[in-house]
Amino acid sequence: MSQIEITQILEQIREEIEVDASGKGKASIRATARLADVQDSSIRRAFEGAALEPSLLAQSLIQQGFDSAALQSWSQEGIPDLAVATILEYYAYDAGRYCKKQARLVCKAFIAIGIRVWMQTIKGWDKSEQPQDCSKILSPSHEAAQLALLVGEFAGLEKSLTAQLAVNAATRVNPALKPAADELKSAIACTDPCDDAYLNPTQIGEAIGKSAIAVNKWLINAGLQYRTDDRKLPYRPTELGKQWGRMVSAVARGSNQTVFQLRWLPGVTELFQQYQ
Repeated sequence: MSQIEITQILEQIREEIEVDASGKGKASIRATARLADVQDSSIRRAFEGAALEPSLLAQSLIQQGFDSAALQSWSQEGIPDLAVATILEYYAYDAGRYCKKQARLVCKAFIAIGIRVWMQTIKGWDKSEQPQDCSKILSPSHEAAQLALLVGEFAGLEKSLTAQLAVNAATRVNPALKPAADELKSAIACTDPCDDAYLNPTQIGEAIGKSAIAVNKWLINAGLQYRTDDRKLPYRPTELGKQWGRMVSAVARGSNQTVFQLRWLPGVTELFQQYQ
């Protein structure tokens, strides 16, 4: 599917997008299903059964903070923009054999600006025309932190790592926040295992006598990780794999750029011994 075809789809669902006065967007189930290249009945069933027996899609939404009861109302009221993003990510990477190439392409198209901004743009919403409440105007540092949170969410990073990225982003915009930021990062570190406690495939291989390639293949076959089309994030954990692995930050070789890698708790080596 080409970028032109995606643009045509976006234009076709224009009338099924709403943006309220505050800039928050909603999309119909039909529009969301069209974006993800799935039947709208699949999404509707996930919403209807969320309170009793949540599907994997419903579980993904609930994990993002959406209430199961709220999901049932979306059939009539529309799906919030951030929930649309979660649904697209699910069908792009987490739906197993139901993953859709189109959903991945749409995710990549949205990740640079965010789906809310796209909804605002396609509906012609203009922030400058809205009544300004001085108590709610976001500072540049606040906006930088929100952008980091959004990117972290799309990238599937752990919440603690995403929080650290948000703190770093706010501090870069406003250096005066550094003392408070350092205290916040220390508090986050105290509630989460240190990144150094996690092993990469090479380290796991050294412990069990296998190559890093063999380790990655085993992790895929065991249903703990899956391969993506993103060279910067070639592997991501499955829902099962999130019990053992997490995305951690690292400095790329030959540069000072921060990259993210999927690493694993040392206990994962015991699984290799159990399921050889």
